[in-house]
Amino acid sequence: MSRMFEVKSDGPDGELLAIIDLEKVYLVRIEKQPGHHYPRITVRFVDGYEHHDLIPDKSAHQLVDAFRAYLTGQKS
Repeated sequence: MSRMFEVKSDGPDGELLAIIDLEKVYLVRIEKQPGHHYPRITVRFVDGYEHHDLIPDKSAHQLVDAFRAYLTGQKS
């Protein structure tokens, strides 16, 4: 099982490439506010650093699925 997660995104703010070492992730939080189409994702790392703009909202569930698979030792 790869411990790396990669997401690429193109949007009005430009291109984004996020590579996350799943071994360093401590918490993944998804919040969906009323009236919003996509949830907001927050990633907290083992060193205490927290980032909520790292993963585009529409990719939140991809990260959660990858993190779950990593934690259970499944192959992607």
